[in-house]
Amino acid sequence: MAGLRWLGCAEYAVPGRSLIDKLIFLRDRGMWLELANDGTKEMREVMSAVGSTGARILSVQAYRLHDLQLPSGDRGEVEAALRHVLETMEMAAGVGAENVVTTAAYGDPGMPNALERCVEIYRALGKAAGDLGVTVSVEPLGRNRTSFIPGLRDVVAFVSRVGSEWVRPMADTMHIHDNGDPVYDVIARHLDLLSEIQLRDTGSLPPGSGKLDFSKIVELLRGYGGLVCLEYTPGRDAESDFAAAVAKVRELISRAQL
Repeated sequence: MAGLRWLGCAEYAVPGRSLIDKLIFLRDRGMWLELANDGTKEMREVMSAVGSTGARILSVQAYRLHDLQLPSGDRGEVEAALRHVLETMEMAAGVGAENVVTTAAYGDPGMPNALERCVEIYRALGKAAGDLGVTVSVEPLGRNRTSFIPGLRDVVAFVSRVGSEWVRPMADTMHIHDNGDPVYDVIARHLDLLSEIQLRDTGSLPPGSGKLDFSKIVELLRGYGGLVCLEYTPGRDAESDFAAAVAKVRELISRAQL
């Protein structure tokens, strides 16, 4: 693990003006991209960018779920959210990614019997994911962002009810901290179940720029078989933020002798 080929970065945190710029930037550093499918990208465009750069996209975010709820009380919104996730899964399969990042709901779910209905929705998504050969991951949000299955323990229980090998929990270090939970302990408890770990500091800062201690968290990565991704909101100098985040992770990897 001395290199960074196992480490990815969310698209919006990568320096560069275009998708091709970002792919080249990460390729040259031995890293991969977590694509944000915000509904503006065509499959053909993304596949062409990957083909021309030789870069890797290993995970794709169903990014419109920031605004669309799967357990919404509005049928049209539910259909739009489902369509978006399915399109994201197809995009992921098309570019050779292995993971699709989803969130069940920001805010309060509007659908009656939301938990039961959402289990059914993810069972259907799991079947489609199996056909495509991609994993659908459920990202736990903080309680400051949702009242619906907040926290990793809740998502693990939810995924267990879904009962599909193609639907798995993932973790975001900031969201765990925002819930007031010990980040290391929570991740360690569920590590073998996680498809992806997103490294993000408090306040959505790059790792090493906030209050979280990533030293023990990085030690957990020894033997971990899932994806590891930097995910944060860059400031005015995206290149400086990226360099600092990668330097911090490199330092911790070296210290942990991974």
